Amino acid sequence: MIWATVVAVIALVISYVCTNINVSLTGEKAVLKYWSAFTDWLTSGREAIVDDAVVFINVSYDKQLVDIADEFGIPVGNAAVTDRQKLDKFLDIIEKAGSYQYVMLDVFFESGYDTPYDSSLFGRISAMDRMVIPTHSDGRLGSKDLEAKAGYADYATSINENDFTKYLLFQKGGASMPLKAYTDVTGRDVKRSLLWYVDDGHLSRRVVFPKMHCRVSSPYGMDGQKTYLNLGSDILDTKGEVDWTDFFKDKFIVIGSFVGEDIHTTYAGDLPGSVINYNVYLSLMKGQHIIPVALIIIYFIIFFAMAFLVLSGRSNVSQSWAWLWAKLFVLYSLILTIVCIFVFAVWGQAHDIFITSTFFSVVDLINRRIKTKRESNA
Repeated sequence: MIWATVVAVIALVISYVCTNINVSLTGEKAVLKYWSAFTDWLTSGREAIVDDAVVFINVSYDKQLVDIADEFGIPVGNAAVTDRQKLDKFLDIIEKAGSYQYVMLDVFFESGYDTPYDSSLFGRISAMDRMVIPTHSDGRLGSKDLEAKAGYADYATSINENDFTKYLLFQKGGASMPLKAYTDVTGRDVKRSLLWYVDDGHLSRRVVFPKMHCRVSSPYGMDGQKTYLNLGSDILDTKGEVDWTDFFKDKFIVIGSFVGEDIHTTYAGDLPGSVINYNVYLSLMKGQHIIPVALIIIYFIIFFAMAFLVLSGRSNVSQSWAWLWAKLFVLYSLILTIVCIFVFAVWGQAHDIFITSTFFSVVDLINRRIKTKRESNA
């Protein structure tokens, strides 16, 4: 019993630490992908509708050319960036409306891409309340005035992962866009304490497995309504015809590119980066990064039961160690996969499957080898 408890506690720590790694090691990514497809089929996609509380603004069709120079100041050509004059006009509309809930402006204002409207736009952004913009670890903002409004929007990938499953809440440079929005709205934050992460005294994860409650993959939804508005044609060109004060009242406004660029592959299909950021924000607001006490108890009971079975297992001298390893790994992976599906469905969280399965397999093999030696020496 004591050793089973020790193994269960170690498994809890391993599962927690591995889950907080910024990329999926393996296992849980496939589980979430197929579970998401199954729930979409089961609900006919009803869970993936656009909420009335959010307004998506597309800037893909609103571009301007800027001159580009190399590191020596020599002109090398030009590049298309989001039209900053139009953005400034739109933010002026929102600012005058004043009753919006929050603005997630997913447009990177990178240094070296200068326009005549930067001073006005950057000044407005730095002065506006309830707003976040992106920054990147491999880029630099065009103005220091923007830094107070910036959150990281980096998508970590590895050689084993080319799509999006986890979202890193913060890194050494600071908080992510969704976490900064969450902190601005709630006044709460996720902080590190040694190996642990806490949110207002509650055990938290460093990453989020967003359920992708809200998806925008085409201009129109199943009901025929627009899923996003185009900045120029749908808003700025109709100024005076629509009461934007009433339209944006209490709305969470997400501005980004929804066509042709900034599209990322996720376990739930291809989605714009701004929609991913909004889903992570929703997950934070639903508390899906906080680990409930009930979940810790469930994990401990399952790990304790597995550890008890492991330590009480027979030696199986007649079986080859390779064959035994394969059987054990499959068995523990299956158990942890079922648990992962249950936890994700109920709490919107997931855990590492591969490393935890490997841990139990190793403990089982060591235990069987010890018993085999004892039997051979008896």
